[in-house]
Amino acid sequence: MFLVLRRGAIATLERAGELAGGAAVRCVDTFGADAAYTDAFAAWSDRPGKVTLRARNDAQWRRVLAEPHALAGDPAGEAVAALPPRRRSQRGPLLERLQAMSSALVPAPARADPADEDARATYVLNPAAVMSSGKTIAQIAHAAVMAATQPALDSWVAAGAPGRVLAPGDAGFDAAARRHDCVARVVDAGLTEVPAGTVTVVALAPVPAGALPAELR
Repeated sequence: MFLVLRRGAIATLERAGELAGGAAVRCVDTFGADAAYTDAFAAWSDRPGKVTLRARNDAQWRRVLAEPHALAGDPAGEAVAALPPRRRSQRGPLLERLQAMSSALVPAPARADPADEDARATYVLNPAAVMSSGKTIAQIAHAAVMAATQPALDSWVAAGAPGRVLAPGDAGFDAAARRHDCVARVVDAGLTEVPAGTVTVVALAPVPAGALPAELR
């Protein structure tokens, strides 16, 4: 799956992660049952890789939006487009020209906003896994897709898979990883940036910020 952001449109990792998670879940929901994409999703499901790319200008972004995609956000502002999976050899000229997302973004907060009363999934980044912005966004999207497979979260998926992203210290991450309501745990294959077996992100079930463990609020 290819996640595409428009250059300069999103300033924070928190917002980029929120949107990427929603777009990735919507992409699977929209195209996963489409007969035209059956083979692509079957091949992808064994190792559901995600790549984060950047449209350098408005013209490239318009061409991305002309492709079959799922979108989270405002296409004229903050948005992430998720394109259904395809083999690397079938990327086509547009995706081949897009750059890997590497721009530095404002880091995610360590704690949730106590005023946030929405039932959002909480993506908690492992402070021991140092990753580029593009890698981090892809890992959050992976966590979102994993969480969306749980029948208990069908209403969350139907609501657009809203999320929040936190980057706590070790204590906060450990508290999240131990939670009974941990709905996704992303273990990296080690192909880029971090060693194989590294847990990069855990996701907690959708709740208001006030229901999170003390270390995260």
